[in-house]
Amino acid sequence: MPKQIIYKDEILKTALQMTRENGFDCVNARSVAKRMGYSVQPIYSYFKNMETLRQEVYGAAMQFYNEFIYSRVESERILESMAKANVAFAKYETNLFKLLFFRKLNGLNSFNDIYEWMGDKQATSQLAQKLSLSEEKIKDVYIMLIVFTHGVATMIATGGANISDEESAAILEKAYRAFIKS
Repeated sequence: MPKQIIYKDEILKTALQMTRENGFDCVNARSVAKRMGYSVQPIYSYFKNMETLRQEVYGAAMQFYNEFIYSRVESERILESMAKANVAFAKYETNLFKLLFFRKLNGLNSFNDIYEWMGDKQATSQLAQKLSLSEEKIKDVYIMLIVFTHGVATMIATGGANISDEESAAILEKAYRAFIKS
């Protein structure tokens, strides 16, 4: 019987799926190998150690998050639709949300740092033109919306609140309008 070849992207895909299903804490070389039906040897041939695998799973989770968010962006309602998508991500991809946002993020020491990390500068510029507001004003709105949205998303992801999609969308709309007017 020929030796089966396992590829790095298969390992990452499996580890990401395991994270989505059961959380990041369940991901280790042995559990991934077991899920795939292999020994741990192929995992360590691609990843120097578990920390390397975890970093790449984090990167894959961030890519998944970005695709999730941007697949839901409405061009006429950029910030509002991004906020709604973020809350939906927390609700429907809870384990990935926890992985990405329930840990210390090195280098984020201010709201401006958070904007630089999460903000969409192209969306900021487009919205500033559309609303005839300064980019600085839209950046401020963006930051306030990030903070507000993550509060709602965290309540949902922790199970602290079972808020419907409609109710969360309505409160996000109200917050957006209030932030634009402030």
